[in-house]
Amino acid sequence: MSLSFKSQRSNLEGIYKALFAASEVIYAELKKGADLKFATSSNESGDDQLELDVFADEAFFETLSKDPYVRYVVSEERPEMVKISDGPYSIALDPLDGSKSALVGIPSGAIFGIWENAEVAEDFSGKNIISGGFFVFGMNLEAYFADGKNVYRGIFDQKSSEWTVLPIEGGLPSANVMSLNACNQTMWDQWMQDYYAGLFMSADGTPTPHNMRWYASMVSDIKRLVIQGGLFAYPNANRKGYEQGHLRLVYEAIPMSFLIHAMGGSSTNGDVSLLEARVKELHQKTPVFIGETRKIAAIEAAKTVSKQ
Repeated sequence: MSLSFKSQRSNLEGIYKALFAASEVIYAELKKGADLKFATSSNESGDDQLELDVFADEAFFETLSKDPYVRYVVSEERPEMVKISDGPYSIALDPLDGSKSALVGIPSGAIFGIWENAEVAEDFSGKNIISGGFFVFGMNLEAYFADGKNVYRGIFDQKSSEWTVLPIEGGLPSANVMSLNACNQTMWDQWMQDYYAGLFMSADGTPTPHNMRWYASMVSDIKRLVIQGGLFAYPNANRKGYEQGHLRLVYEAIPMSFLIHAMGGSSTNGDVSLLEARVKELHQKTPVFIGETRKIAAIEAAKTVSKQ
């Protein structure tokens, strides 16, 4: 593995190398297809695990545990944060996002965030995150991440085992596209149902087509957002297990929000930015809206009007 990348922060290069090295191991295993079957366990969010979920989790712990600057590692697959050293940085992971989608050939990936001086769950808020992004395990092995305010795309050359990491410039694109799981539509709060209906009908009753995209793989949906623009949404619903949303705040919503904010976009849980949301526990769920600033403002406005 060869990674030439200089972080804005001191002593982060080793952590990036550990993350990128683990992604290579997971990608190689995923291509075999051998572990794309369910394990006899579930993770801390109550989701059924694939054997590859467990493999991915262990791969990240294996590489990160060797870096002396890693204090804690938090994972979707483990109940508590695991202490590695007294270093200044802590990492939160969804080691294999979209694993069930991988069963049908949709690219999966991994989500990561890096925090400074995190000691308890509350410290893993958007106020302390300094890097966030994701890997995509698709036709190519790719990485999209923000290091401070700078945004990058990395692509792995399988022949040379080298990463090429280049800046993403120009900010977040704009598109009339929304990534949304609409299976809970009739169980959304009324304001969300009204907002959704309004996407397809103007105020004067004229039909307005709106492109909808949903991969059931957050990394694939956010990759599309980075490349094309638009909005990613996963609201809460009046259904058991979805009352507070379905996605996890610490290791899914905050790292992805950090990346999109660095590109000039925004995020919200409906009330406040996901980077300002209070973290109460490591596996906390949240409604998630990430995307273009004007679209996020429209989401918050729709909810505010409903309260009046």
